[in-house]
Formats: sequence, structure tokens, C-alpha cells
Amino acid sequence: MIRLLFTKEIHWQEKWDEFLTNNPKGSHLILSDWLKSYKSYGFDYELGLFLENDEIIGGYGAVIPKLLFFKFYIIPHGPIYKSGYEDNFENHIKEITKHAKKSGSCYLQISIPKSSNKKILKHAYLPDHVEFMNFIFKPGKHFKYVYSSYGINWVDFNGFQDPEEFLAQLTPKVRRNVRMPYNKEAKATFVKDIKSIEEGYKVISENARQANYSVRDFKEFKATIFDLVNKDLAYFVNCEVDNVIKASGFYVKTCGYITNITGGVIRHKPDIKLGYMLQWEMIKKSFNNDFKGYNISMGGSKGVQDFKSKFGTETIYFENPHYHLVLNTMYFKLFLFFDKYLKPYKARISKILAKLK
Repeated sequence: MIRLLFTKEIHWQEKWDEFLTNNPKGSHLILSDWLKSYKSYGFDYELGLFLENDEIIGGYGAVIPKLLFFKFYIIPHGPIYKSGYEDNFENHIKEITKHAKKSGSCYLQISIPKSSNKKILKHAYLPDHVEFMNFIFKPGKHFKYVYSSYGINWVDFNGFQDPEEFLAQLTPKVRRNVRMPYNKEAKATFVKDIKSIEEGYKVISENARQANYSVRDFKEFKATIFDLVNKDLAYFVNCEVDNVIKASGFYVKTCGYITNITGGVIRHKPDIKLGYMLQWEMIKKSFNNDFKGYNISMGGSKGVQDFKSKFGTETIYFENPHYHLVLNTMYFKLFLFFDKYLKPYKARISKILAKLK
């Protein structure tokens, strides 16, 4: 008999993370520490676990934003199952819907990793296998304040025995740029202590400021980074030139690949290509883990995307991954009104709400 447990108990969080990191369809977006990172915005979270004889055979992580009198139920990736239990998906989706409505949410949103691309088949559902979603939910998403799965920017290692063999097939310019920082005696260090992580994150924040994009404040994100790194579920890398940190990056490990989360390089003259050093360290680490590829991550400016493409990436979008269901029409329409007309004040309001909580 399979039962559904909704919980935030530490005991189950630990079991869930272990299950997740051994499941190829998993994602860092539903690790317990990642879910908890939303608390800095005043959001809640929970795990939904499918248990058979108290063993996890499937589940998901949900972010539960609560804004004023609005409440939402967002599953950014999944649910996922142990092999052989996927046939329970359809019935469990109906149970999740009932739970979300009963808990007072006005809106439910689910993002399912679906793909027919052979390179990532074990990391996704075949679209035909979750066709039932189209008869229960509506396609697309309306709540955009929780990052949800929509694809993988894949660096494929198939056919390569080691990092050097992989490097050999890249262009001469890329090979030269990868080797340059090492030849110039730059040093890459995997760090775990909070001081080194904080110093590295300052580089990431400064790079974001110079490039005019935003990253999370360190005080809001530090517990997540520190806990994941020290559970060996993530890596934080600092690259030093003359004992000064000039580049840093944060990367999370799931079953089968590492995902590039965020990074930054302080402009240095001459330019010794520290951005290449960061990515090369992750490619080497991926090979050391016997992974078949590396998720260099979706998105970014055109310049960032062009840089990523130099490693032979294939941008694989999940096939119509987002689904939603309005559970309380009046409240949700009211939220859409607030979202449209009060957006310029969103950051200020969220800070006030966080203080009130």
C-alpha cells in the first residue's frame, strides 16, 4: 500500500535528499536545502513523499509562496519515482491537486522534465508517458517567482574517455583559452569554509553589478550554499591570481550531472580567461564522477550563451513542461491584477512582508 506523506521533518528531508541524488530524473530545484532557500522571501515549502512500507518510492518538493492573502503551490520539478513505480504518477497527481486545494492554495503549478532527446532520456519522461497531464491541467505557467525546470544546456561526453580527449575536439582557440589561466599560474580551489565562500560570492555579486543583472544576496543564500557544499551535493570554486580571488562559481550535483548555478569573473588585465577555468574545473569534476555530460545551464545574455556554446553545448528544451490549475478563480484573478499593476513595488512589498513574518 502506497501512502502520501506531506512533511518538513529533518528525518524525511535527509531521506528525500538521498533518494533524489540517486534518481536520474532528479533536480537540485527540489533538494530540501534549495527549497528552504525560499524562506528568505517569506515563502514556505514542503515535501510530498510517496511511501511503501516507509520507503520512499517517489515524491516531489513544493515551494509555497504566501503573499498577503494569496497562497500558491508550486512544484518546480517532478514528481519523480523509483524505477518501476512511474505508473502511479496519474493517481498521485490527483491526490496532489486535492491537497493543494485543501491547504488553501488558489493556484497549482507543476513543471515536468519531458524530452524525447536521446542524450537525456534517463533524465526525463517521454512525453507520451505523461500525456494524461493534458486532461487534468492546462498548459503553461502564470506564477513566475519560483524558478522551474524548462531544459538542460548539455555538454555531452559520449565517446570521450577523459577530459583531455574531450578538450582535443574543441576548437584551437577554446583549447588555448582553457589552458591559458593554468599557464599563467592562476589557481583553482574547491572551498567549503564559509569565509572563503563569502569572499568568492563577493566576486559573483560584483560581476553581476558590473554586468547589470541580479543575483541573490549572500545573507539570503549562504546557508543553502554552505549546507549543500558540506553535504557534498555542491561545489564552490575560487580562482586566484597572485593570491587574490578573481573568479568564483557555484555548482550543484545531482544524479548523473553537475549543474552550473552561478559564477562571476572580475575583469583582469591582461585577460587570462578565468571564465574558461571555472567551466573546465567542472568538466574535469564531471569526468571524475563518471558523468556522461555537464549541464552548463540555460539562459544568460547573448554573450554568456555564446561563451557556453564554445564547449559544444546542445540546448535541450523540455517539451511543454509547465502545467497549471486555478483552484480559486476569484483569488487568482485578483493576484493577476496585483501582479500586473503593482509590479514596480514588488521588491519593496516583499521586503516589508518578510519583516512582518
